[in-house]
Amino acid sequence: MAGRTSPILLVTSAFISVLIVVPICFLLFGMFWTSFPGDPNGTLSTEFVVKVFTGEGVPRHFNTLSLLSNTLIFSSVSSTMAVAIAFMLAWIIHRTNTPGRRFFDVLPLITFMFPAMLGDIAWTFLLSPNAGLINLYVNHPLGLPPFNIYGMGGMIWAQGLSLTALAYLLISATFGTMDPTLEEAARISGARNRQTVLKVTLPLAVPSIVSTWTLMLMIGLNSFETPAFIGLPAKVYVFMNAIYHKMSVDVPIDYGGAAALSFVSLLLSSVAVAFYLMSTRRLKRFAVVTGKGYRPKPIDLGKMKYAALGFLLVYVVVGLVLPVATMLLMSFMKFYTVVGVNPLDYLTLKNYAFVTSEPLMLRSATNSFILAGVAGVLTTGAAAAMSYVAIRGHMRGKRALEFIAALPVAYPGMIFSLALIWTALFLFRPIYGTMTMLVLAYIVVFLPYGMRTMANSMIQIHSELEEVATVSGASSLTSMRKIMLPLLRPALINTLMLVFIQSYRQLGAAILLVTPSTFVLPVVILHWWASGLLVSLAAAVMIYGAILVAIVMFSRYFLKASLTF
Repeated sequence: MAGRTSPILLVTSAFISVLIVVPICFLLFGMFWTSFPGDPNGTLSTEFVVKVFTGEGVPRHFNTLSLLSNTLIFSSVSSTMAVAIAFMLAWIIHRTNTPGRRFFDVLPLITFMFPAMLGDIAWTFLLSPNAGLINLYVNHPLGLPPFNIYGMGGMIWAQGLSLTALAYLLISATFGTMDPTLEEAARISGARNRQTVLKVTLPLAVPSIVSTWTLMLMIGLNSFETPAFIGLPAKVYVFMNAIYHKMSVDVPIDYGGAAALSFVSLLLSSVAVAFYLMSTRRLKRFAVVTGKGYRPKPIDLGKMKYAALGFLLVYVVVGLVLPVATMLLMSFMKFYTVVGVNPLDYLTLKNYAFVTSEPLMLRSATNSFILAGVAGVLTTGAAAAMSYVAIRGHMRGKRALEFIAALPVAYPGMIFSLALIWTALFLFRPIYGTMTMLVLAYIVVFLPYGMRTMANSMIQIHSELEEVATVSGASSLTSMRKIMLPLLRPALINTLMLVFIQSYRQLGAAILLVTPSTFVLPVVILHWWASGLLVSLAAAVMIYGAILVAIVMFSRYFLKASLTF
């Protein structure tokens, strides 16, 4: 049996547990506090709760039922779109004889490298009703009505394309482990390709599809970028941009209303998380991996293989080439106008010169890098400590520790930021408006994913290695430092880089916490968008995306990080 758990590990786990639980309590308290956070002159009242749940005195678009309906439509339909496209991509690439299919296998990963806001902003340039490139150069000459990205349909379109790459990475793994002999048997029995897909492949993939769809649903419920860039101009509100509106647009700031809406959103996210956990448990009933080293013969699509190739090409053009090319074009324009002019006649490098010399941009880029590095190191350390206590520790209540560490899965970044504001202004006012607040928010938001990576690796290391060290007189801390950490090095690197990348591109958790001295890149881009600095914003997004691509490539090929949760 392993030795006594180190006090350092216990203290770390206890601190993180308090950091997760206490803000939730203060968020609930904020629903009933009539004044702003930290003001001792407020009183307890049900005013905000009544407004949220009855809609009394609340504008129609902020009515809870309207927000709930919009949020569910936005997240569920965009998730369905992403999973449907991802399934078709995975089936064509992994099961058919479509020409060049192996080349397309890496393209979704490239799409996944770019920040989500790149696609959101690019589609506004393409499908804006009055000045969108597609509307001006395709729809108008053909006499077709213009597309309008600003609305629920536009939000679903941009979010669905944004989620497709991640959905593909998850579903394609299922095709890699699925027993191919079942499909071979169907074809030998005379089933056509369509019958094989509908009656064999699809049923076998259903558990993976359901769990992937539920994960996409959770991401959609917590998404802020698409509702901010596309929903806010059209006054289409879901919970996330409604909370942002109450905290950043309303005068005076509606702290109590934002807290009440956050509580409803938190309940909705918790239901989605419970459904996701239930769906992933069902995966164990569908064990279709065999010990045979047999690989199937690709399905011969005949002439339809060219249609399948066309589908792959359309996805690449729409999901990757068009958004990136549009942002690249806009980043070189002197000013944003495409009406009656040839954009190629107005190209310049001044936008990049401005972005790379603008003090706010440079300061925010530095802040983003430092913040991501500190959050990555501390989150990885906390995940390793809590995983060790939960798996190797011999203490009562360690199951409760695992449950607490998993709570932030249902905790959208923006909602935790709001909860942290309430906590800091009541208990730790000196940290309000500092980088410390941002670091604490990122640790909590990304801790569950770090723990999942660390715990999966830790389970595979047999405890007898530590037992030998304990018998030799080593303490548990020494045993972890000299035995566990070297063996966990790949998992530590993977967790560190994942948290670093996600922290670098995080907007929802940062938007309510930043001050002029702690601005980060995604927040600056959002403010430039609101201020109409569109061509400068395009250059900033391209630089931002290039940095993320460089970080991902460095992580994968030099640090050998797998970059999968």
